[in-house]
Amino acid sequence: MAEKNVFISKTEYPFFEEVHVNIDWFGGFAMSQKRKNQIGLHQNFLMAYPDEKVLEISSSSLLSLGSRLSAMNLSKRTQKGLTIVESAFQSSRIYGDGVRTVGPFPEYLFLPGRECKKLVKEASKGMHSDRYEFDGLTFYAPAHHVSQFYDFLYLNALLEPENKEVREKLLQEGYTAFTDLVTKSLNCQARSAAIFVSLVRAGLIDEVRDYASYMKLFRTQANGKAAGPQAYECVQILYMDKVKLLSPVVPCRFYKEDVEAYYVEHCSMLDNRKEEDNYLDLRCG
Repeated sequence: MAEKNVFISKTEYPFFEEVHVNIDWFGGFAMSQKRKNQIGLHQNFLMAYPDEKVLEISSSSLLSLGSRLSAMNLSKRTQKGLTIVESAFQSSRIYGDGVRTVGPFPEYLFLPGRECKKLVKEASKGMHSDRYEFDGLTFYAPAHHVSQFYDFLYLNALLEPENKEVREKLLQEGYTAFTDLVTKSLNCQARSAAIFVSLVRAGLIDEVRDYASYMKLFRTQANGKAAGPQAYECVQILYMDKVKLLSPVVPCRFYKEDVEAYYVEHCSMLDNRKEEDNYLDLRCG
């Protein structure tokens, strides 16, 4: 059994709700195992939230849109040129341990996402990251919105011309909830996608283009501090290294045997290879 999160779009601040779902876990690194976990998570979630439409955002997503929305694939403009969201994020991190500081890492900005992440992790081993520098801007990780910088990158990336097609498809498909089974990080592309959809629906998406209006939208001062007690309104914050949820955990009612049957019926055309067309929408066309 495992507990995983789903991010639901909300048109009111803080523009997402985090729901945790219990699932029967399929171990292993094969693409089929990852996708079975995805099916179990989505089906259990939909039993409790039948009006939502959920999408996994990762390279192992059942749908090609989920892979295209991955931070490892999504283009991001910077003052120095075009990169991807993951590399822009990782290379901007600043770490400290109370004695010394390392970062940011501009030399890694244009590396592939996984390579950039690995090098930054090696350079910062045992240290804590709570500050970022990007294109002359400084961001923090405030308690009321720990993923504020990551979300800023992801939201603005989706607004850029290079991502017009994937942005339009995301909105046209009408997804309202998002998952990312791979990550255990506080910064999560599924949360960012949920916030993007929320802000579009609320007519506020253009506010993220500017640093000052973005910070105001998320009730944060330039120094990373909350703008006031209203910043904590409906916010799920960390407590003892876990998110203190506002809603009960969804129980597991769609079990392993249900997932196996679903996979055989709906996903038999997929394989375990990372091929460009290895997604349901491209195989079933």
